[in-house]
Amino acid sequence: MSIDAAHFEAVKISMSQSKDGTVLRLGLHPDDVPPSLYSDWVGSRYMVAMVRLDEQEQPVEMNNRSEIEKIKASCGALCRNPKFQKWVLLDTPVDVNEKNTVEELKRRLGIESRAEFDNNVHARMGFIDMREEFTEWLKNNTR
Repeated sequence: MSIDAAHFEAVKISMSQSKDGTVLRLGLHPDDVPPSLYSDWVGSRYMVAMVRLDEQEQPVEMNNRSEIEKIKASCGALCRNPKFQKWVLLDTPVDVNEKNTVEELKRRLGIESRAEFDNNVHARMGFIDMREEFTEWLKNNTR
């Protein structure tokens, strides 16, 4: 059996969640798009392998533990941010403060503490999505 694998470089544009799973949007240079992608049906399945590249075009070793710690630290820092507090608690009847922000965030992510980010990829992805939504909200609501 001969397998025809497509090789191309892509740039991560965004990530979100849908009812079907995580949606990863990649940007490809038009010259790098494999011709078969144009003719394959929407819904076609692919096996994908990705390696992050550094500035010298060399693969970057991912330290997953370090990435998780950064997500946990980001979550803690954002919960102390008054603008994030306002955004998270926008449609709730509670006072805007760190404690209520933490409680609302835990409720939305379905976790009891940030420690659950260690083993709960869905909570991590949910927080990353929230952080991206907050960044977009901030761009549109900063004067």
